[in-house]
Amino acid sequence: MIDVKSFFGRINDLDTHIQPSPLTYEIAAGELGRQFGNMYKELLAKLPPEEAAKIAARSTDEVNVYNDDTVWKIKGSAAPGSFTPGGRIKTLDYMGVNRSMIISDIGIQGEAFSKNTLSLPTMRHWNDFAINYSKTNRDRLRMVAILNTHDIDVATAEAERVLKAGGNAFVLASSVPPGGLSPAHEKMDKLWGMIQEANATAILHLGGEGGFLGSDAWSKGIKHLGVQETDVTAEGDQMDTFTFSWMHMSAQNFISAMVLGGVFEKFPHLRFAAVELGAHWFGPMAKHLDTVAHIFRRRIDTSLSMKPSEYIRRNIRVTPYYFEPVAEFIEHHGMDECYCYSSDFPHPEGGARPLQEFTQRIERLGQVNAEKFFVTNSDWVLPKVAA
Repeated sequence: MIDVKSFFGRINDLDTHIQPSPLTYEIAAGELGRQFGNMYKELLAKLPPEEAAKIAARSTDEVNVYNDDTVWKIKGSAAPGSFTPGGRIKTLDYMGVNRSMIISDIGIQGEAFSKNTLSLPTMRHWNDFAINYSKTNRDRLRMVAILNTHDIDVATAEAERVLKAGGNAFVLASSVPPGGLSPAHEKMDKLWGMIQEANATAILHLGGEGGFLGSDAWSKGIKHLGVQETDVTAEGDQMDTFTFSWMHMSAQNFISAMVLGGVFEKFPHLRFAAVELGAHWFGPMAKHLDTVAHIFRRRIDTSLSMKPSEYIRRNIRVTPYYFEPVAEFIEHHGMDECYCYSSDFPHPEGGARPLQEFTQRIERLGQVNAEKFFVTNSDWVLPKVAA
């Protein structure tokens, strides 16, 4: 039987979020947050009183009580530590977590990734918020800055600004070819080089896949495949059924271009992760890229000194969903050094028992592999920094 308690105080969590309340959204997102707050008020006014009360209960400011009923079961902005750095530290302590990747909510991320008027202001406002937030404890609170990569020079300049201010992690949109180019293009070398040199981490995350498909028609006209617009309390972040079936393909495409394009050959110490995108695709992708490299070896051998799967094992980490059969993935595809724990706190999608759920999924792999999953595998993308 796996003893998870023995890892308490050392667990790393690769997917947690800041969840502002309607009253604090502007602090995290500037003008976008102000608009979110107004939209929230309008939504409540239109809903039936009982439904409005449910939403309002999950949208208050965070509670200051830390126990199983609050830390694991309250979701949204009402969860303890959902917004304030002091509260987050106390929540991590209760969870037994040492370091935690902390990402914006999907609304902020989506706007910052876009080409809209507010995209770059939102990116910079969130990044400033993230830098200030992490000052409470830079080692434990790994705030993830956002990079809009529609223009490589803009992204590079922003990364340089964030790194100088003490930032150490960045999320990119998997659906965006940086500057209209491959992520392996030489124009990306400066950005990848800066991230590597700073011992920082680059990640792809749920919400960065928008626009990856050439058409949005694949689920049109099929009601149960679309967003359930009236169901605003059941699932937290609104995710339609069909998008959930393919969104990992965007990250897989981005990573394949990086690996085959030689990014990890040029930057052998570049730390990279695919977060909240599941893990069922990860091992098969590595095996498939080995096959591709073998078929096209006369073209690729001059650019790659290792098998694609070897770069993936060395440089990339991935977070399974709590309901995925992680032990099967490892038994079928190996790569036991790549799979890492995440809770998705304080979003409902992470469930109320992530530690127990993951422990059950990897039970038959034993204590040594459990320590890899909960602690040591993620050390690669959460290296110790001065607090």
